[in-house]
Amino acid sequence: MASLLKVPLILLSAIAQQISFTAPNVPPSTEIIHQTFNEWVLSRHIVYGAIRQTIYWAFSLAEIATIASHATDSLSVIQSITQYAVGHRICDTPITFPFVLGTSLAVTGGLVRWWCFRTLGCFFTFQLSIRKGHSIVTTGPYAVIRHPSYTAGIIQIIGMVILHGSPTSWLRHSGILDVPGLKLVAVAWLAQMTILMINTVCRVSQEDEVLKSAFGDEWEKWAKVVRYRLVPGVY
Repeated sequence: MASLLKVPLILLSAIAQQISFTAPNVPPSTEIIHQTFNEWVLSRHIVYGAIRQTIYWAFSLAEIATIASHATDSLSVIQSITQYAVGHRICDTPITFPFVLGTSLAVTGGLVRWWCFRTLGCFFTFQLSIRKGHSIVTTGPYAVIRHPSYTAGIIQIIGMVILHGSPTSWLRHSGILDVPGLKLVAVAWLAQMTILMINTVCRVSQEDEVLKSAFGDEWEKWAKVVRYRLVPGVY
């Protein structure tokens, strides 16, 4: 019964990552700023974002299917298929502290990202850009730190890694990674998310410079009030 309680939490983390990593607006090429190698790498993440999201959904739905198959004999065909694929039955896993922590961080990060999308409206783009009619937004999460969406994204990624990468997680403990090729897929997803976090941190300074150049005194006044970039009181 405890495992069934995982289902809505698994779905929440998957929905949060779908919303968080789906671009709310796509700017025209004339508004996009191309300057650094880091921006080129981030553009690749945007292009292949759908693949990353599909992988996350696939693992999430596979865990839900496993929970369902253990809860009812009517889905014993799922057990038979997985047993044939890996040579043993895929195990279910209980609710653990890493699962709760990872889900909490993933969902919280996703909600804050969504809040940032709503606050910036049409100005929020995954590409570094200055849009027509652009202005400095200083309300909502942008009254606390200058780059809250990046902080939220990093928190969400850490949550997803804890949720699916901890030793007690279903992905690592169930035996599903014994399916040929899945371990490579999981490692590729982890590597991409790690690179994405590094790219995000590296982008902070560049975005500040772009905004400072575009808005001058307006940005300076905001930066004096909102001093921290990612973590209040720290950085």
